[in-house]
Amino acid sequence: MYQEEGALQKANQIENYYGFENGIRGKELYQAGMKQAVNIGVEIKKEEVTGIQIAENGFEIRTIKEAYRAYRIILATGNKKCKPSIKNIEDFEGRGISYCATCDGFFYRNKKVSVIGSGNYAISELNDLINLADKITILTNGEKEPELRADIHGDIEINTKEIEAIAGSEKVEEVKFKDGTKLKTDGVFIAERSSRKYGVCQKIRNNYSEKIKL
Repeated sequence: MYQEEGALQKANQIENYYGFENGIRGKELYQAGMKQAVNIGVEIKKEEVTGIQIAENGFEIRTIKEAYRAYRIILATGNKKCKPSIKNIEDFEGRGISYCATCDGFFYRNKKVSVIGSGNYAISELNDLINLADKITILTNGEKEPELRADIHGDIEINTKEIEAIAGSEKVEEVKFKDGTKLKTDGVFIAERSSRKYGVCQKIRNNYSEKIKL
């Protein structure tokens, strides 16, 4: 059901995963996990699920290509991150642009970082960075200023200006705003509201609420 790279695949380097003394790139860890699953007998189908129906002795899962039967179904659709329409974000992915504070926060110890977002997810990323970064700026990109929890302390600023672009040479160095001002930063974490894949899940719940719990 997931058709794009997830946060793990976008992570440039992961240092806090057990068993890798020198860290590992997110894409390599993802590929290793897929190979491990295949080695123990898991069959992987890269097909989009269009619907699930109750069938004899279980369920029928329909995709754009085939129909499959199963006794049990585990829905693990993931969480697609919303990428803001800001210039140069893709150019700096892995070079200062991150989608996961838990994965990449280690690299910004005692540095200045920015978090783009204004909702609960942005506050969650802020919380993961608070004991690592020297200073954190929340960039709402024109959205409403978030309310910080009383237990969050540190050098935190909130900037509500609309963002024009991310800039730098070899890596992220600054954020440019539409009013012409700039903010120096060592890294930017993308934490805008996420878009969960609830389409098929919602359909399942509506049709089979007595037999399936989500």
